[in-house]
Amino acid sequence: MNIEKIKILIADDHPIFLKGLQEVLEDADNLEVVHKADNGTDAIDLALKNEIDIAILDIDMPGANGLQVAEQILAKKPGVAIILLTMHKAKDTFLKALEIGISGYVLKENAVVDIISAISAVNKFQSYISPEMSSYLLNNKNRNRNDSTLQLELLTPSEKKIMEKISQYKSTKEIAEELFVSEKTVSNHRMNIAKKLDLSGKNSLLRFAIEHLNS
Repeated sequence: MNIEKIKILIADDHPIFLKGLQEVLEDADNLEVVHKADNGTDAIDLALKNEIDIAILDIDMPGANGLQVAEQILAKKPGVAIILLTMHKAKDTFLKALEIGISGYVLKENAVVDIISAISAVNKFQSYISPEMSSYLLNNKNRNRNDSTLQLELLTPSEKKIMEKISQYKSTKEIAEELFVSEKTVSNHRMNIAKKLDLSGKNSLLRFAIEHLNS
C-alpha cells in the first residue's frame, strides 16, 4: 500500500545545511522534498508554481528573507503550512512571524531534533515552536500591564486558565491533558475567548497572550 507523501519545499542559502535537512526529512517514509531553493526569490517562484504541502524556510536568505517569502506564499496559497528556521531568539521577529500566519518556528541549532515533530504538528493544523524558543520567550516576558487587563476581566475563570496555558506556548492537546478536558472543550474555549477579546486570524490568541499576559 502506497503512503501518500507530504510534499515539502526547503529553502536555505547554506548548501551543507540544506543537504543535511533534506537527508533528515527523506529518512521519514511519509515525507518527500520536492523542491529546494538557496534564496528567497526562487523559493517564492517554486512555491507558487508547484503543488506543495509545507514550506520550510530559513529566515535569513538573499533575494527575500523567510518572512517575506512566507507572506508571499500565504497570500496566494493559504493552505500551505510554513515552518520558519532561525538562528536568532528574537521576540519581535517571532511576533511578526505569528502575525503573518506561520505554523512552525524552529531554531536551527535544534532543527535536526525538532523538524520532524514540527512537520507532524503543522500537518495536523497545529502550531509548533521549538521548546528552547518557548523557554527563552517565557524567561524574557515583557511584564508591563496595560488596557488588556480590562479585556481579560471579561473572561471566565476557565477561560483565564486556558489563556495562561496559551501564554506558556501549550498546544490544544497539551492544555486538554493538563486540565483533564477534551480537545474539543479547549477549542470551544479558544473560540469564545477570541470573540470576547475581538481577536481574529491565525495565531491571534498566542500573539495576545505573549504580549499581554504575565507568567
